[in-house]
Amino acid sequence: MVSCSVTNCKNTSAKISKNKDGITFHRFPRDKERRKQWELAINREEDWKSTPSSAVCSEHFEAKDFYLTESGLRRLSLYAVPAINISPCQEPEPTISRVQPVEINPSDSEEVIQLKYKVHRLEIIAENRKKRLNQMWQGKRRLWKKYERMKCLIKHLVKIKKDKVIT
Repeated sequence: MVSCSVTNCKNTSAKISKNKDGITFHRFPRDKERRKQWELAINREEDWKSTPSSAVCSEHFEAKDFYLTESGLRRLSLYAVPAINISPCQEPEPTISRVQPVEINPSDSEEVIQLKYKVHRLEIIAENRKKRLNQMWQGKRRLWKKYERMKCLIKHLVKIKKDKVIT
């Protein structure tokens, strides 16, 4: 079982399926300098050192840190460092777990690449807002049905009370 090394993250390979949840786990780099960058980035206590089995889940990497292989697999880029949702003080950011990474062509200019990432992030935010709006509509429908039942119940109780007063 692999678990995320970020302090407040509860993701483990026992609870999470790559195919269902879209979350992947990435081992710390073997290169000492990059390993040190990751250790500093995940903000653990000073004496903490990563082990060969230490890993960070994909929830802590930005969309631009991933690329697609020719076979369609999502891979972490060589210079990626965990940067989002590390600390409870940090404002939570949307993650890319359930969304495919941006496809970058070798002929794309830097400006086009930046625009692709921006569009990708906006699509993620729009999808999250769409889900939230749908949940609100469902809640409204449930409340409306509850309101109608309560109205019917009140009418029934008023009728029973009138019948008792008359008799």
